[in-house]
Amino acid sequence: MSLRILEAVENSPAMEVWLGDIKKAWGVIPSADLGGKISHLAVICDGNRRAAEARGLPKYWGHRAGLEVILGIAGAGKKWGIDNLTFWTWSTGNWKRDSEQIEFVMTLAREYLRDPRILDNLRENQAKFRHVGRKDRLPQEVVRALGELEEKTVGFGDRTLSIAMDYGGVDEVQRAVEKMFALGAVAPQAILGYLDTVGLPDPELVIRTGEGRGRIKHTSGFMPLQTSEAGWAFTEEFFPDLTPNGLKGIIDEFSGYEMRKGK
Repeated sequence: MSLRILEAVENSPAMEVWLGDIKKAWGVIPSADLGGKISHLAVICDGNRRAAEARGLPKYWGHRAGLEVILGIAGAGKKWGIDNLTFWTWSTGNWKRDSEQIEFVMTLAREYLRDPRILDNLRENQAKFRHVGRKDRLPQEVVRALGELEEKTVGFGDRTLSIAMDYGGVDEVQRAVEKMFALGAVAPQAILGYLDTVGLPDPELVIRTGEGRGRIKHTSGFMPLQTSEAGWAFTEEFFPDLTPNGLKGIIDEFSGYEMRKGK
């Protein structure tokens, strides 16, 4: 897929309005007092295609709108004191989708990971970039773009924004076990040091968007070890339709809930 497709997305009047609405919404972040209860927020970015179809747009264009929401949440995370954000954007199972969508998403990733605006956003929000997941199946240009952004942001501060791309929880555990045995580390507790998220705190809260009526709530195996004691929230809003107030409402509800953890 050539860059002409992405140019068509950016030059579409309807898309311009949609992206403008998202930028406007995330330009006003409400205040929130989390009481230090969330150091790591993870979001399963579901519903991009359905959001686009609801607007009469080609369904893959929803991924571009989702990118804009990620940038907005990055700003909210800084304001609310959430130091680590993870967005699951492409699963190990998504390779089963049609080739047109795969090519669109990979082209989008390759181009926007190198977009100066992304780098500026990370610098402004004092966040290092981190890739979570496999690299052996991603296109080499995407792998290079991921590595370049990680290198450029390594000194941006103590905050982290991670993109889980070609990530699957079972796959992650399998790869961790393989690394352990290859290095002779056989103590069960050692597996935590071989996960993709080593060095990051476990998520306290995971939000999955796009879980409306008629859909059975499920985790899709996201970070099975890291989220064993996390709170989970499922919202009907498609990911591109998530707003600062909507996100704050979920976080406020979580912050006001006491998890006993067996006590």
